[in-house]
Amino acid sequence: MDAAVVVALIGIALLVGELLLSTGGVLAALGALGLVAGGILALESDSGAADVVGPALIALGVLSLVAFYFITRKVIAAHREEPVRTGSEELVGASAEVRSTLDPEGQVWIEGALWGARLAGGDGRVAVGDRVTVDAVEGLTLVVRPESSPVGKAEEGAS
Repeated sequence: MDAAVVVALIGIALLVGELLLSTGGVLAALGALGLVAGGILALESDSGAADVVGPALIALGVLSLVAFYFITRKVIAAHREEPVRTGSEELVGASAEVRSTLDPEGQVWIEGALWGARLAGGDGRVAVGDRVTVDAVEGLTLVVRPESSPVGKAEEGAS
């Protein structure tokens, strides 16, 4: 078997290994470099197919390196972002609309669902239609606080 074929097959095996094992791109880089090395070895051989196989392997290796570079950047950026929150974790910090007066308990509309809610301070009153922010989730009850509205405060001060 020709050395170029062996090196190219090892490069392909390393690329497949990267798909199956999460090595952080080490196997992908080595596999792409193996394809380029296999192409260079093919060009140096006396085989009739070397004129086609060599450039094809080099092009495939370079394309693999470019794809590896861009995909790795996206994966690293995705891991740097805030972790995925689901379920009740997602509600903390979100804004909700009051559907029944919170005095101190009532109901709010958030994320397409009606939730039982309680004011965080335990006292006060929030009217229907006002906005509140979710501070915590306790079972099926949201602990909320009124959102401060600069427009509303200016109107209150004017009257």
